[in-house]
Amino acid sequence: MKELKLAWRYVRRHWWQYILGILALFIVDEVNTYVPRFTGEITNGLDQHTLDMGGVMGLVWKIVLIGVIIAVGRFAWRFFLFGSARSIEKELRSDLFAHLSSLSPHYYNEHKTGDLMTRFTSDLNAIRMAIGPAVICVFDASVMTIMVIFQMMYYVSVKLTLIAVIPMLFILFGEIYYGKIIRPRFTARQEAVSDLTDYVQESFSGIRVIKAFVREKAQRYHFLKENENTMEKNLSIAKIQSIVIPLLDVIIGLSSLLTLIYGGYLALIGDITLGRFVAFNQYINMLVWPMLACGDSVNMFSQGAASIRRIQEI
Repeated sequence: MKELKLAWRYVRRHWWQYILGILALFIVDEVNTYVPRFTGEITNGLDQHTLDMGGVMGLVWKIVLIGVIIAVGRFAWRFFLFGSARSIEKELRSDLFAHLSSLSPHYYNEHKTGDLMTRFTSDLNAIRMAIGPAVICVFDASVMTIMVIFQMMYYVSVKLTLIAVIPMLFILFGEIYYGKIIRPRFTARQEAVSDLTDYVQESFSGIRVIKAFVREKAQRYHFLKENENTMEKNLSIAKIQSIVIPLLDVIIGLSSLLTLIYGGYLALIGDITLGRFVAFNQYINMLVWPMLACGDSVNMFSQGAASIRRIQEI
């Protein structure tokens, strides 16, 4: 709870930037869902010979207009959301430095300099990712998913949508479990990086003493041990990600395969038109990013929560 209060104290200072950024993101996601519909109308028109060149160009110009809106909107939400996250990171770093400047020398006798350096760099970067890109991932993983599924059910077929979405549910439950196991591993990695940074800092500070007592080999040995420890902690995260990311691709591919088989069958028997089948496949491709964003948001929020806890300790 203390960690959330700390993050919220800085986020609320930039509330209007977050609102404008989310509004721009909403507009981009909303207009993006109409591109498959226009593509499907063009396909149906050409297949059924109900569109002339003028009708095709009219739909093409609508797609071009949507592209312009998406380009402007993406610039807007990047400017507001990423910009506010950078500003919060700057404010947090300044406040953290001011707080450390007010502490007594006794505090620095008990706390390692390398650990403090890591909190100023790696931990603050993880917090910035949690209050910036992670917000976008959460929005796309929820709102965009609802928008796309609604268009799939309303414009194409409810039955086909349910069949295509069922594999996606495994991603949701899998990401919840993934978030639980990745947070302690990330905390351990940050602590390993802190130990490595502190060891290097102490080695440089005491280089004359090391040379005077001919401790170069011993220092090199301990340095290698610290590197190995850091590598093991990073590999523990990489091993989990090496399993999760391919599984995401498998589930997404399974959903696309079911769509091609059952959707193609519905198109052959005339239950849906060729244009709607083409549009549905585009909607499936649009669902890939929200599903990946779900995993990214869990990862970034887990890392951000661990880093905020480390900042809160100071």
